[in-house]
This record gives sequence, structure tokens and C-alpha cells, in this order.
Amino acid sequence: MKQEKECAMSNGKMNPFERLLKLLAAILKMVVDKVRDIEQVNRYLQRVVDEEKFVLVIDAPPRAASVSTEPTGGHAAEWTRFYHEVFGLKVDLSKVELSPERPGFGWAVFVAEGLTLNQVWAKCGELFPAESYIGDDFDRAVPKNDRTSKTAYAKRFRNRVEADQEHKNVSANDLTKQDVQSITLLERILLELWYFWKTGGGHLDLINVTLCAGSRCGDGDVPDVGWNDYQFQVCACGPDYSLGGLRARSAG
Repeated sequence: MKQEKECAMSNGKMNPFERLLKLLAAILKMVVDKVRDIEQVNRYLQRVVDEEKFVLVIDAPPRAASVSTEPTGGHAAEWTRFYHEVFGLKVDLSKVELSPERPGFGWAVFVAEGLTLNQVWAKCGELFPAESYIGDDFDRAVPKNDRTSKTAYAKRFRNRVEADQEHKNVSANDLTKQDVQSITLLERILLELWYFWKTGGGHLDLINVTLCAGSRCGDGDVPDVGWNDYQFQVCACGPDYSLGGLRARSAG
């Protein structure tokens, strides 16, 4: 499987000690370059030192997950601005239906009619470092998706930087058996672009990886997405593959 052979978001290419040194060096450089706030980094590192079970503390659901983040003017208006400013597209999303607001699902993704995977992937490459392990023709590499842009639509997702911890150690096949509606690759890349635009340079999945269980590659593998080693990465894994840091995002 790609996830085990070449991916796992590059984690398998070095031993844990080497990776720790590389991560520490990366953090220090980001602090020096002012990409990361030094006090915020200090607080997180202090948790690792002080908390015996620091993983449970750091990995706890963020408070923001239970707070509504309805933007001024509504989600449709915000995504209209997003498409205009990021893609140079004029879209009318005023009549696109969005499911009723539900606790914890404070983010929405509006997929414009006709939008392609190749379009959003190319935009990533324009805005920040991006690497793909499934080739650069995403429309061909990922032909099966639970939802497509044949018509415009919208889905809600949890307002979290990291993918849903509720789905850790759960494979794509497990999610299908559980009848869980999961994020597609197109939706996940759009979410990355939207978050980058909305926060002025922020990124998602800095620690974990989103399993895009709503999509399938041509060979049956499942795309997965995360931010690793200063770049946005798209990989793939087998539909039965599961890992603590590999998590789907529920679509509502």
C-alpha cells in the first residue's frame, strides 16, 4: 500500500530520534522566521514536559469545536468572496442549500459547480509548497468520489485544525460499514485553501493526517492529506489501513 511503502506523510523515512531532531530544528527555524509565535510554542512544549499523559491533553477536542463560527453575512457570502479572491471566479452560491447548524460543525465548504480537482491542486502549488504522491493529474488519479461538482453543493465540517479524533484508528472500509459520510479529496483541498485564505497563511493537519474516505483512487486506494516538512502533501493508503494519526473528517 502506498501509505506503508512511500507515504505515511514521510514519517517512515527516518528513525524516531532523527525525526525528533528534525522537528526541533524546524520549530526553531519557524520561531526565528516568526512563522510560529514563540510563547505559543513554549506553552505546548511545556505541556509535553509537565503532563505525564501529554498526548491526552494535546489531543483533546478543542473548545472551538463546540462553538459556532458563522461568518458575518453567512457562509455562502464568505465562500463567494473566497472564490472571487482566490480563483478569480464569480459564483452565485445564494441558492446552495446548507444543512441546519449542528454543535461542533462550525465550518462549511461550498463546492462551486464545475470545479475540478486539478484546479484546486494547481492553486495550492501557486500559494504554498505542495507535493503529491498520486501524480499531478488528480482528476484522472481520483475518479471515484461520494460527491462531485456536477452541481454546486455545501457540506459542514467540524471547526478543527486537526482531523476528527473520533475517527482515529478507523479505516475507510470501517467508515463505510459505519455509514459515516466523510470528506472527499476535493472538499479537503478546498478546506485547506479556504483556511489559508481566511487566516492569512494558516494550515490544517499540522500533527495528524486527514483520511479522505469520501474518495477513491483508480487503484482503490484512499487519498490522505496533511501538512508535513514545510509542505502540503497528498498521499494514499489502502482502504483497510488505519492509524492513530490518520483520521477522516465527518461531513454533515
